Parts: sequence; C-alpha cells; structure tokens
Amino acid sequence: MKKKKKWLKWVIILAIAAVFAAWLMIFSKGTQSAVYTDVQAVTGDLETYYNFDGLVKAKRTQTITSAQAGTVRTVYVRQNEQVKKGAKLYRLDDGETVQADMAGEVTGLYIEEGSVVSAGETTAQIIDMSGLEVELKVDEYDVAAVTPGVPVQISVLATGGQFTGSVTALDKNGTASGDLSYYTAAVALESGEGVYPGMQISAKILREKAENAVLLRQDAIQFDEYNKPYVYMRGADGKEVVQVGVSVGASDGIYCEITDGLKAGDTVLKPSGMSMAELMQQMQAQSH
Repeated sequence: MKKKKKWLKWVIILAIAAVFAAWLMIFSKGTQSAVYTDVQAVTGDLETYYNFDGLVKAKRTQTITSAQAGTVRTVYVRQNEQVKKGAKLYRLDDGETVQADMAGEVTGLYIEEGSVVSAGETTAQIIDMSGLEVELKVDEYDVAAVTPGVPVQISVLATGGQFTGSVTALDKNGTASGDLSYYTAAVALESGEGVYPGMQISAKILREKAENAVLLRQDAIQFDEYNKPYVYMRGADGKEVVQVGVSVGASDGIYCEITDGLKAGDTVLKPSGMSMAELMQQMQAQSH
C-alpha cells in the first residue's frame, strides 16, 4: 500500500512539472503580445490651456437712493425698461424729480406710487447690459498668463453659451486664501446675449500649441528612476522588447507631443496592465 501511495505521489509531481513546462512554452511564445498593446505615433495638432472660474459682472451700474424722506407721487418707468441718460425715474410729493445718471436697463424698481421712502433708502437700480465683463479668479501660479490683451474663451455654466473676450485689466493686489494668493482679472465680453450679471462661468487661455507635431498617447510613455521619458518598442528581430528614450513637449492629458525619438507611424508597445489571472487566461486562449 505504501509503494502505491509513493508511486501516486510521483505521478502527481510529474504531472505538475509537465503543466509548468507547458506554461513556460506558452509564456515564451505569447508574453509580448499578451502584456503589450500596439500604439502608433501620429501627426496632429495639440493645444493646452490655463483654466479659470469666474462671474459675469456689469461694468457700469447706478444704484439710486432717496436723498430725503417722502412719499412717491409719480413713477415714470417700469421694471426692465430701457432708459436714456437723464430720463425721469420718479417724483416725490415735494416736487423732487429723480433722474437716471446713465443709460441702461431698470433692473431693480423698489417703489410704486404712494410708497413712503426714508432718506438713504434704495429705490431703483440701472445696469448697462451692453457693457458686461467677466471677473476671473486667478491663483498666483497662473497670474503671469493673464496679461491685458490675451484672448479668453468663456463658457457660461447656466446656459452653455460660448463667448470670446480679452483680458482688459489685472488687479495685482492679491488676496490670500489657504496656501495660495488669488488675483482678479477683468475680461471684456465681445458678445453677451442671454448673459446676466452674477452668472458663473469657466474660462480658458491658451498655454501651449503644437501644430503638425508627432503625437503619442500619454499612457504609452514610461519614466525611469531619473524621471526621463522612454517608450517600449520591438527590437530589430521583431521579438525583443527594447527601451527607446524620447523627448516630450506639450501634453493635454491624453496625447503628448514627441519632440525627439519617434516619428509619425512608429509603433510603440504600451504595457497592458493585466493581472496575472488575465494573463493566464489570454495565454491559455492563445494555446488553443
């Protein structure tokens, strides 16, 4: 009985050895195709941007307050009415007539005929809706990019509207918030239909632009212990995998500009990142 058990033990060991040898053969033939994905370098254009948040503001507003207490006798305008500079807004019972100091839209009318107002009370507001601007919040690391005259692409979050503008001014008196200081930049809107003061926006300013460049997916680029970039490529025999150093330029987070080391049409091997279980499954499939 002991001899039979000993014989069975050796059969199991030999079977395991045979399976391991077969796995090694499959691995040697299929490893490269299993753990790498072919990625081709292409020719194209690439742009990167600085991104900012901000609010729509009115450049010119007039807030009207009552100079003295009294009763409103006549109101000459309506809410949202367009008025000219010098237009009559309302008259008090003592005969005082209040006029608009600027042209614009009556965006706030807080009185009506018969209203009793006190001295200093806000009675109306006028906004020049044709003179809107955007106020950008810029942190200290990006402030050098926000110089007067720089074009800005603006997206209004509420409406999805897309507008263009340019930086008109930068307030260099920063305000600390946490570990950063922030600055305010003003951007004139070239067009603002459907945009109102207080709306939130996102904005971007061009950082880098590469035209007709060699581009490669960023996840195909590796970095050594000295943070130098390289890629994997097939050797001259088509079997060996070799490391090839490259120089990189602009990156948009998906594609990266390759300034040296590759040309358009070159095939790079991107590690697939498969687990050992997935690798075994793929190799088993290749063996059939």
